[in-house]
Amino acid sequence: MTVTLSGAGVRRGDRATLTLFTPAGAVRLPGRAAQGGQLVLTAPYVRAGLIPFEVQYAGRRLSGELRRAPGAPVTPLTLKVGARGVRVSQVRPPALVLHPLDAQGNVTDLPVDIVIRRPDGVTLRRRVTPTHLTAWTFLPPGRVTGLLRVVATTGDAAGEVGEVDVLPGPARSLRGDRGAYRDIRDALGNPVTPDESLTVTARDGDWNVEVPLTPVEGRARSPAPLPPGARVQAEELR
Repeated sequence: MTVTLSGAGVRRGDRATLTLFTPAGAVRLPGRAAQGGQLVLTAPYVRAGLIPFEVQYAGRRLSGELRRAPGAPVTPLTLKVGARGVRVSQVRPPALVLHPLDAQGNVTDLPVDIVIRRPDGVTLRRRVTPTHLTAWTFLPPGRVTGLLRVVATTGDAAGEVGEVDVLPGPARSLRGDRGAYRDIRDALGNPVTPDESLTVTARDGDWNVEVPLTPVEGRARSPAPLPPGARVQAEELR
């Protein structure tokens, strides 16, 4: 930021002070006229936004405001994904948060183009505008398990690829025969994740029975046969 005072009353060697009123507090910068008729005050301040300022010279105070726009966004953009793993049945999908910055660390105001490639082969595109210094959106995971990838670009800047593991929902169905269980799936028909901790529940007379299972490749074995009507449960991810 540069402020120039000029006129016949400005003499070589005269002193002046430029004060910037920033969010972090007042910044005062002294200066001196290098030649008669002109005095230049320069402040190395690079933050964007509205900047009130005041110049003190020869007992006078001159005030004004300067609005500085952010510069062009720079690579790399840093993507912040709210969850690295999410179940297909989870009510709230993971969110992507992005602060696109210029070379001075200001959040730019250009629209951000977001591309999501889901495990089911569907590609989703959305354009968001930074609001309150943040660009964000939810990442719909779909109904198929696998790896969800997301990329973001704005202006000429690009970033890393964000990834989310789309996991099966809690196990809801299984086939059993004499304590051996197979084809364990969630409510959408996805096979359960290998080595996921499960619990099979049932009633045996007046007793509630709970048996832990650890399926491998969709199969698991119970230490003892369970009564008919057994149900399988898995831990919910938060």
